[in-house]
Amino acid sequence: MEGSKVYIPDDKFTWVPGTVVRTEDSGKRVLVRVTNQENTTSDRWVDLRDDGMPSELPLQNDDPVVHGSVDDMCALNHLHEPAIVYNLRARFAQQRPYTYTGNIVVAVNPYARLDGLYSKETQQKYMGNDRSSLPPHVYATSASAFQSMVHYDRHQSILVSGESGAGKTETVKILMEHLATMSTKTGPNLTIVAKVLRSNPLLEAFGNAKTIRNDNSSRFGKFTQLQFDVDNQLVGAKCRHYLLEKSRVVMQTHHERNYHIFYQLVASNAPRWRFPPHATFAYLNESADNAPFVLDGENDAARYVATREALTTIGMAEADQLALLDALAGILHVGQVTFTPKHDGEGDGSEAVMTSHAWTSTCALLGLDPTVLATSLCNRTVKARLEVYVVPLSMDQAQTNRDAMAKEVYARLFGYLVRCVNDSTSNDHAMVNHIDLLDIFGFEAFATNRFEQFCINFANEKLQQKFTHDVFKTVQEEYEQEGLGWTYVRFQDNQDMLDLLEAPLGVIALLNEECIRPMGNDLTFCSKLASTHDVHPRLDKQKARLSASHFALKHYAGTVMYSVDGFVDTNKDALSTEVVSLLATSTNHLVQQVFSVEATPRASTASSIVSGQRPRRGSIASASSFMGATSKFSVACRGRHADDRVGETVVSKFKAQLADLMADIGATQVHYIRCIKPNATKSSATFDMPQVVDQLRCAGVVEAIRISRAAFPNKLSHERFLQRFDVLKTDTTHGKHAAVTVGAACIQLATLLVGQPESPASFVLGSVHIFFAAGVLEGTAVRRTDEMHARATVLQRVVRGWFQRIRRRIARFQAVWRGRQCRHLLALQKFTAAVVMVQRNFRKYRAKTEYVKFRQAVILLQAQAKQRKQQAKFTAQKRELRAQQSMEMDLVALKTRLEEEKLAKRLDESGRMLETLQREVVKWRDMHDRDVAEMDQLKNENKRIKDAYTAAGASFAALNQHNKQQSKANLRLMSTHAALIKSQEEKMKKYQKQIADLKDELKATKSSTIPSTHAVQERRGSIAASTTTTTTVSSDVRGSSQGMHTSNSTGNADARGSWVLPKDDGSQQHGGSHNIYYEDDPNRKSGLGGMFKKMFKKSEN
Repeated sequence: MEGSKVYIPDDKFTWVPGTVVRTEDSGKRVLVRVTNQENTTSDRWVDLRDDGMPSELPLQNDDPVVHGSVDDMCALNHLHEPAIVYNLRARFAQQRPYTYTGNIVVAVNPYARLDGLYSKETQQKYMGNDRSSLPPHVYATSASAFQSMVHYDRHQSILVSGESGAGKTETVKILMEHLATMSTKTGPNLTIVAKVLRSNPLLEAFGNAKTIRNDNSSRFGKFTQLQFDVDNQLVGAKCRHYLLEKSRVVMQTHHERNYHIFYQLVASNAPRWRFPPHATFAYLNESADNAPFVLDGENDAARYVATREALTTIGMAEADQLALLDALAGILHVGQVTFTPKHDGEGDGSEAVMTSHAWTSTCALLGLDPTVLATSLCNRTVKARLEVYVVPLSMDQAQTNRDAMAKEVYARLFGYLVRCVNDSTSNDHAMVNHIDLLDIFGFEAFATNRFEQFCINFANEKLQQKFTHDVFKTVQEEYEQEGLGWTYVRFQDNQDMLDLLEAPLGVIALLNEECIRPMGNDLTFCSKLASTHDVHPRLDKQKARLSASHFALKHYAGTVMYSVDGFVDTNKDALSTEVVSLLATSTNHLVQQVFSVEATPRASTASSIVSGQRPRRGSIASASSFMGATSKFSVACRGRHADDRVGETVVSKFKAQLADLMADIGATQVHYIRCIKPNATKSSATFDMPQVVDQLRCAGVVEAIRISRAAFPNKLSHERFLQRFDVLKTDTTHGKHAAVTVGAACIQLATLLVGQPESPASFVLGSVHIFFAAGVLEGTAVRRTDEMHARATVLQRVVRGWFQRIRRRIARFQAVWRGRQCRHLLALQKFTAAVVMVQRNFRKYRAKTEYVKFRQAVILLQAQAKQRKQQAKFTAQKRELRAQQSMEMDLVALKTRLEEEKLAKRLDESGRMLETLQREVVKWRDMHDRDVAEMDQLKNENKRIKDAYTAAGASFAALNQHNKQQSKANLRLMSTHAALIKSQEEKMKKYQKQIADLKDELKATKSSTIPSTHAVQERRGSIAASTTTTTTVSSDVRGSSQGMHTSNSTGNADARGSWVLPKDDGSQQHGGSHNIYYEDDPNRKSGLGGMFKKMFKKSEN
């Protein structure tokens, strides 16, 4: 044995590979050199006589192909637990999640998206090909189920089991999609397929939650029935649910979440549901953390939209959707309702805080009367014959009643949703066959196991019995009935465990008895169980003695210790009758519907766990057939017999459900898929050996592989075998000893095909069937196919020879006929060639003549066209030249006009200057006249003074002084007058210079301004006349200042001394005394004389 490669038990890795160094004590003590997972080597002594050690060390598979990994573990040379787990480990590292164990598929969760593994091309491969030619896949199971349904017209079922996080739900969705793809063709059923596929995420939103083990853990078992019509097309689907974890609605463990739908509802942030901003809900406050939860790349808000779309897809009306979501929002507000102690002298009661936002929101969303709800939650009614008692509840009891109402509402809403999905997708009248898919919890064993684990393990015991019956017992019994001699494989039969659970005095019966007893309790139930089954091999007495509140059962997967705390109350599932009656009168039509008396039996069946304890996994939920009846504690039920009340307990209803489920599965051909969770950290690179080994033991995979390898997987009836393979007999065989019986004929033919019958590895003859080892029948079928092909080839050769001879005779006749036809055709071709040559020459001559004529005509036309074109071009150039000359002349005229306008502007300015000067001259002339008049007046005064001088000699000095003053004033006036005259003369010189400049400009522009020459000359004459007049006026003014009067002026003066200045056109106007008049203002007068008078008056004063 030294040098053998073996596996040895290990505390950390369960099994580790090693090499035997030496043995002692007749091989019972072995020294093994071990290479552990860290690639370190050490020597260990292994004593096979110790407790828990195998009788001999299991050998490793040394075949390089087998040592790597195999697709079907039945092909392992050495078949045992370590070989299986190391094969799975190697395939997990190779990202090959699926492995066959006979007809069973073991699926190890890869925790990663594998490209191409679920593509449309991969689905197509498994539809029509043999599974042995393709890698292991769950598509092979769905394809096998579909083909079996089509070919054998038998209902099928696929059971998917495994613990939480093993990938059961995803596997079922993959199977469902593949079955829908195989059965779907273009037509109306595409809508049904869409509804069936969309129902999965909808049920996940209401029935899945994040747990420590799985971010999308199914918290209920689901039995889906895919319905197919006579053409094997998918026409509908139905669903039943089990084991809904109702207690999760009000309580979750640390780092876990409530059902997805609650978080989606809060993420929608709709005002309709009255969620306060940044609110924390009591029913959600124990979720994992505050980080945003993302599942499959979508957050809660995005998944809320998808959930609403799915509700619409299944045909739920908008009003029903809002009523459903209102009720869910009401459940969240129910968790916020608080109670206070009530001390009224009649006991310690409680009362609800009815002024809170949570209370008003709860009543509004659930459609309940606030006063009646407060009374129902804080009190319970006890009826004793003719009397009714109202018992107040403590604050803790009221809170328990509140939580029970929330759980019951959610359970019934979930059942209603399942019914809506079924109404939308089911098609019972068109169904001919169906394929069932069961997704349910695997076996559970925790540190603390309660009523939930008891129900889950009870269901797994039933399923294990079916698995045992299919894989082990049925096969062996059939072989024994057929009289086959083969190695008997021992298997674990759990019928005694089911008897312990279901017998008239079993665990379930004792639990129900405690539930109907007035004072029944958990400890009494545990005591009765221990005393009644003290000697039962499945009841572990040693562990049970450790605590009076625990009992231990030896399940097929291992011993589980159960705590009876809460067993009785949970099994009763007592909900206040008053609360049920109140909910039946709700104004929310959906809540009223699920709680009405007319509804089907109420939801609090096997799924209804009213437990204040923290759940670990999978509290029990009802199937849809138990949804919606009144409480078992209603008045109508008070008078029932004990047997009727036992039927109302949770475990009894669940037992009935399991019986129906097993009956449904028993009527189908079953396919198994075992899902394995590789590690607890959801890592795609970690393979936890002890955890995987525990799951393999619970699934019974090792025994399944052994039976699948040791048995004969293929069989045929005697007649069918002879009919099918008789073609393989040779001519010499037909002439030898003919078999007398059918069995002898089968042995004779099988011996010819596969060898001697004494070899048990090839075939064995039974009383009705002939059985073949794995691969034998397939090889024989290949030989038959080859023989059929060979015989078909001979037949085809004979037929083809006859056809060839017929074709040869026809070819000869066709050759003679074709020769005659060819000669006639040749003569015709020669004649045709001559005709063609004549026609060609004639067409050439005619074409040449026509070409010459046409060319001449074209040249003529081109010349004329060019002439017309040149003429038009010349005419256009002339027009352009004329237009250019016209534009140049217009430009010269515009320049001349511009110069004229500039000259006219300057002449107007000179005219305005002359007019201003004339007005100044008139002004000073008037002043001069006034001065003259004042001088005359002064002279008269002087004369009077002189006359009076003689008369008044005394006043001579005063008069003399006055005369001196007058003389000074006259001198001042004369000096001022001289200054004014000097200023006027300077202005005149300035104006005369401007006039000279204008004359020079006129001379310069005379040649270009011929049309306006006369007008300019006339204007110059007018200016000259005005200048002469101005000069004369200035001279008169100077003469007047010296006491001289003159009338020598260019104008004419009248008798009153007025002057008339000539206008530009020679006209004159006459005015009054000392005034000057102009042609443009005949009424204008000068105030010069008046100004001089005022000045003289001031001097006199």
